[in-house]
Amino acid sequence: MTESTGDMIAAAFDEADRRDPERVRQRVFLVDGNKQQLAAIASQAAERRLKVPVLIDYIHVSGYIGKASAALHPDDPVLAGQWADGQLLRVLHGRAKAVAATLASVAGKTRASTRKRDRDPGLADVDRAVTYLENNRQHMKYDKALDNGWPIATGMIEGSCRFVIEDRFGITGARWSPSGAEDILKIRAVVVNGDLDDYMRYYKQRYRDEHHLARYDDDTIERLNLAA
Repeated sequence: MTESTGDMIAAAFDEADRRDPERVRQRVFLVDGNKQQLAAIASQAAERRLKVPVLIDYIHVSGYIGKASAALHPDDPVLAGQWADGQLLRVLHGRAKAVAATLASVAGKTRASTRKRDRDPGLADVDRAVTYLENNRQHMKYDKALDNGWPIATGMIEGSCRFVIEDRFGITGARWSPSGAEDILKIRAVVVNGDLDDYMRYYKQRYRDEHHLARYDDDTIERLNLAA
């Protein structure tokens, strides 16, 4: 809530090192194409001398292509869905660049056929999809990802975020400051993980040590049995 994108990416790398200090397991980043995220991941990977595959969430890609197909087939939603499925299958086979070229070509032909009627064919969604695919195609090597058993979509992550964050923070009338939201989020995570009892014991011990026992010297604490 309160940290920058760079700091959060660094924390993710740190947590991976904590769980896998020998760096035996393959690390994979799933993102939605945010440039700050991509830059931070590249910077952290270079700093740590790691080669980390970065994949664009396939669901994001399907959204762009779905809208583009609907713009190209505005009067036939069934055909639009079938055409989009065909292009998405090509993307899964690692041919994002070719799909971008196909979209650009079809859009060009559509514009040329409607120019005489002086009418805008409404292909802005196609242009956006072409740009998205061309800018991010190096992160759409889904064929390699699937061969290696890597995830290609963030549904599980986003579902967890909705459950942990949105179900608590999105209540009617709620207003949060960044620091207040950060505190509540940490407590929410502790509760969801089933660690509340352990945390409360730890918190009470720390509170007693820092706010009460810290007032006495060690000899007094032992003699009066204050630590019991």
